[in-house]
Amino acid sequence: MNLTGLPSLDPKSVKFDHSFVFDAHNHDFRQLITRWRGTVVERTPLGFAVTGWQKSIYHFGGLNCEVPIVVGLLLDEKGRIRSLKIDERSQGSQGKRCDFACLETLCGEKLTGTDLAELGTRVSSAPDVKCLHLFEILSACASFYGTLKAQGLQNGTEQEHVAIRPERGGLCSCSTHEILGRRDETQIRLEHRTPPVLNTENLAETLDAAVTVRYNGEDVITEELHASDFETVYAQLNRLFSKCHHREKAFFGLKGRVRFFNSPSMVGLFLLTISHSGVSGLITRAWKIEKILHWLQTGCGKNPCKGFGG
Repeated sequence: MNLTGLPSLDPKSVKFDHSFVFDAHNHDFRQLITRWRGTVVERTPLGFAVTGWQKSIYHFGGLNCEVPIVVGLLLDEKGRIRSLKIDERSQGSQGKRCDFACLETLCGEKLTGTDLAELGTRVSSAPDVKCLHLFEILSACASFYGTLKAQGLQNGTEQEHVAIRPERGGLCSCSTHEILGRRDETQIRLEHRTPPVLNTENLAETLDAAVTVRYNGEDVITEELHASDFETVYAQLNRLFSKCHHREKAFFGLKGRVRFFNSPSMVGLFLLTISHSGVSGLITRAWKIEKILHWLQTGCGKNPCKGFGG
């Protein structure tokens, strides 16, 4: 299967066939970073079945890292978690070193009986489940299930695809989001006025760039980004993606805290892409990229991710 965008999605295909997540050839080598993420909620005789998945693919020269994860939740009639199952083919950023059997046990014991719509009261950050990817998937499942519940719906799907590629003097990201059969498209192009300077962690500590955002084919944001330290670089990118996130919410008629979007992850993905052009070395290149991934996933001095020994 070759997959360069969103798959045709329905509850039955996702429930019984996750091949589009675990297929090792569903990527475009022209893209530096690709990410799929989605949620399916299906009514069952005993309650609800919720399937959430996320797959990231990173291409840095000879380094190709794929992170596919599928999580299945069974809920009772009141929406409380009866069981949690992580597909045995799932992998984390550290491959087999991410022990999902252990995570499944920890999460199952901790979350059984929790109302999925109220999951945020039990799982508010990655350290709560010892895995950033699992946290993102569970948060999306809870948020989408809560949205359906608020709308009086018992079945529904949402899915998202993001692809980021470097361009001469900058980078471009293209994303598509489908919610309950309705789609939108966002394109963000960043052009450097001057090349960014990387710090000792190989992360951008300067930013002097022009940004153009096209939403559903129309230019909606044109602005300049300027920063002279990493914290400001992060803040400016976070502000940009927050604007895009709120525009998407308005398009889909959503209100309140909605977590089934890649927006929070986009800051890290953009930072990783910016670093790509400045990271040197051959043998040491993979190690440097892994260190950047580590830093972006866990934060400075923190180690909540199971794959990194959390």
